[in-house]
Amino acid sequence: MSVHLLETATRVLLADPSASLGDVAKAAGIGRTTLHKRYPTRQDLVVALANSALDVVDQAIDGIDLTAPTHEVLDRLVTTLVPMGPRLEFLLRFPGLEQDPRVAARLARMDQPLLEFVKTGQDHGRLRADLPTWWVLDTLYAVVYSAWESIAAGRLAPLDAPKLVLTTVLKGVQA
Repeated sequence: MSVHLLETATRVLLADPSASLGDVAKAAGIGRTTLHKRYPTRQDLVVALANSALDVVDQAIDGIDLTAPTHEVLDRLVTTLVPMGPRLEFLLRFPGLEQDPRVAARLARMDQPLLEFVKTGQDHGRLRADLPTWWVLDTLYAVVYSAWESIAAGRLAPLDAPKLVLTTVLKGVQA
């Protein structure tokens, strides 16, 4: 599947989760028949987009040494995730992904190495141990998500986003 088609389908389906394959084909500049040959159903396309996004996340996480110092890992993770914007937003926002058992299993596995990283950081006093590991990770995801929205709205420059995300996650907003 071409990168253009992936990006277009992601954008179309995030803007309108009820969009048809015809809507996706039109936005991508291809014929509906061409798209139907590759993805016979809308669910086939949705699963393909989810798996493609999960492949990107897996590659990104695999490329980070999770045993490095905590701040370095977080910096690398955020710097890697912010440019992935809509592809990852699709995983977090698109309704019904968890209904496909293979996608649901991959989503659960996606978090595991990062939850272990957070737990290790907590055990060694580098991250707050009074918060559940899942909360720390979900907070990181939420702030990255906010960065994507701010970039899309033109309020935040993409190169400024990682520092803003890390400052918010690590230091909070209290004066």
